[in-house]
Amino acid sequence: MKLDSGPPTLQSRRTLSLRFNLPISKTHQFWDGLREGKFVTTRCTDCGEVSFPPQADCPRCMGSNVEWVDMGTDAELVTFTYVLVTPTSFVQNDPYVVAIGRLGQGLKILAWVEGSQVERLKVGDKLRLEARSSSDGAPYYVFVTAP
Repeated sequence: MKLDSGPPTLQSRRTLSLRFNLPISKTHQFWDGLREGKFVTTRCTDCGEVSFPPQADCPRCMGSNVEWVDMGTDAELVTFTYVLVTPTSFVQNDPYVVAIGRLGQGLKILAWVEGSQVERLKVGDKLRLEARSSSDGAPYYVFVTAP
């Protein structure tokens, strides 16, 4: 008895590059602020929910009345992991640390940690968000350990 394994497939080891366009018309303030070194997000004016990443509509009450608020840059290290085996999209990077930091409003943010050895990190450490730009000019953010 032969089981049907579906249509034949072709496997390739070629690199596949993806290009995509993400609409940011309702969240462009976040990206504009990031380019200026500012960290802003949305707060629902109906129920008070603060969201990160910024949301065009409130995830709690589904309202569309949101305002932009400053997130600040000070955070506390909640948890972290040291990534030794990188995914394909980061194969050109050395091993790195990814962390979750809690900001003043209680928001938890995931970001890479730069400038600190993993052996020296511990839960509760003070972190600071900093803006960066990639080689192609795209803004992004990282955590650095705070003095």
